[in-house]
Amino acid sequence: MKKTVLFIALTLSISGVNAQSMSTTNLPIIVINTVAGDGEIPDDPKMVASMGIIYNGPGMPNSATDPFNHYDGPIGIETRGNSTQDFEKKTYSIELRNPVDGSDSSAALLGMPKEEDWILHAMVIDKSQLRIPMSFYLAQRMGHYASRWVYCELFLDGEYRGLYILTERIKRDKNRVDIAKLKSTDIVGDELSGGYILRIDWIDDDAQGIETNKPSLEGVPLFLQYYYPRAENIQPEQSAYILNYINEFQDALWSPTYHNSLGKHYSRYIDMTAFADFLIINEISKNSDGYKLSSYIHKDKTSNGGKLKAGPIWDFDQTYGVSTVCDCNDFEGWTYMQGGGCEDFESMPLWWSKLMDDPVFTNHLKCRWETLRAGPLHTDTLFNWIDDQRLYIQEAVDRNFLRWNDFIGEPIWYEPSPIPSTYDGEIVYMKAWIMNRMNWLDANMPGDCSLDMVGLEEEDQIEISVFPNPSNGLFTIQFPNDRVEIRVFNLQGALLLEDQLVYGTGNIDLREFSAGQYLLQIQSDTWVKTESLIINN
Repeated sequence: MKKTVLFIALTLSISGVNAQSMSTTNLPIIVINTVAGDGEIPDDPKMVASMGIIYNGPGMPNSATDPFNHYDGPIGIETRGNSTQDFEKKTYSIELRNPVDGSDSSAALLGMPKEEDWILHAMVIDKSQLRIPMSFYLAQRMGHYASRWVYCELFLDGEYRGLYILTERIKRDKNRVDIAKLKSTDIVGDELSGGYILRIDWIDDDAQGIETNKPSLEGVPLFLQYYYPRAENIQPEQSAYILNYINEFQDALWSPTYHNSLGKHYSRYIDMTAFADFLIINEISKNSDGYKLSSYIHKDKTSNGGKLKAGPIWDFDQTYGVSTVCDCNDFEGWTYMQGGGCEDFESMPLWWSKLMDDPVFTNHLKCRWETLRAGPLHTDTLFNWIDDQRLYIQEAVDRNFLRWNDFIGEPIWYEPSPIPSTYDGEIVYMKAWIMNRMNWLDANMPGDCSLDMVGLEEEDQIEISVFPNPSNGLFTIQFPNDRVEIRVFNLQGALLLEDQLVYGTGNIDLREFSAGQYLLQIQSDTWVKTESLIINN
């Protein structure tokens, strides 16, 4: 969105740097100066400021007295966050602006793809300074988009503010959440079917979105907030489409047969791997905000795959044992079940509890778990990453906790006791917690990978013939396998008939059933398909 503002040229200064005795750093340096020069940044709206970035390349030292050689221009800036707003070390939302007219301007910062919106994340709750970057890294290694980031050190109005990450804000973009651009004229057909981003977050009076047909953990209708398109831009047809899609998915997931009244299994609506991986990364980290706050789902057009995907991930500062909220310091137990001390149940979807009751999902989950544990989630791989990143940021960490000298060894959040008295102790604790957590998940991950049917054969590619349909109750079924199991349900999900057919064809006799609609489930070793049966006797 374009903004008409008067850009005021700002003189950047870095007085007071010597307080932290930083001659050089291996990290990029970001320098921000405001008009007032007092270091005060509002929560909303964004204020005009100027930003310069010093970065001399990999392996080269960077000094605060070096010229700005990576970015030098105006920005809009505001503080960001909920609970973390109370800390003196703030997280900031930044918007790059054109120096001529103040309109939005895009740039590629520190090797990340070109965009206008960025976050300077303080990572204040996480004393390791590793938890958020590691979570983004793991999601990327699992094959999903997660925000790119770069470690940096920040000066604000001449004052050293410590270690940060400059990271991408979640946006629809070919280099971020790569789904179709949904225009206001896209109100029919394939164009209407994507792309959408919905957010699960704090519910307040200003929240705008869709109220779905199934409850949250609180028992009230689950509410999903508009994220893209924004509430002021989404068209009635688009809102109705995505609500109907979510409701059809939920109808199937809540059904005893996992099929809705249209005969569609819930897997027709969601990307099973994306949902499994979203559960895995929230569970390995035991994220106290996982699933219910700062969580996202997105959907592309039908022609681009079109299934609902969980993610991208975002809020991972209260993770890997650092917080007692929801008992998330306990390396045992499931986060999706919401442990002691939890709140915000009104925004907690029941999707995960329903999915974990279904062997079709848990068998696929087990396969994903075993595959990932042999790769990016192998304990040695995780510890090697931690060691490499710790070495990379060590000098900046020392400066950060010299600046914020009341953080290390002191309670600043809902932290388990005893609190490590040193940064090294924080790393030792984090590694021990991860080791215990992974061992618990190895022993308790449900499912049987040998029975995983997801991805073996697409349901739509299975050719099934049921005829005549409608009929007086006598149906002939033709199928491509030697043997299948069949089940007939009424629309309330009650199982009425169970049988087995062989040699590619067979008959079922439902002439004693009342006239109406029924669901026929046909299952082989590698696929499940559901058809609607109509009896008109």
